[in-house]
Amino acid sequence: MIRLDEGQCGLCVHFGEEHPSEPQLVQMRLRHEAPEQYVDDCGVEENHRMHLRVSAISGCDLFEPAPDR
Repeated sequence: MIRLDEGQCGLCVHFGEEHPSEPQLVQMRLRHEAPEQYVDDCGVEENHRMHLRVSAISGCDLFEPAPDR
């Protein structure tokens, strides 16, 4: 498991945006840790059109914090 910090994709509302209630994604956001190889789709419009998949520790300037569950 890797630690997630604010600003990283695993804690962003756009990470896994099409399935925000997936148990593994919810747990990742609650615990701020993710499996090292975890990747998911980025829902930012430009990235979504390209079907961009990013790791939980990736990051960009369009980070928006996911709501606490």
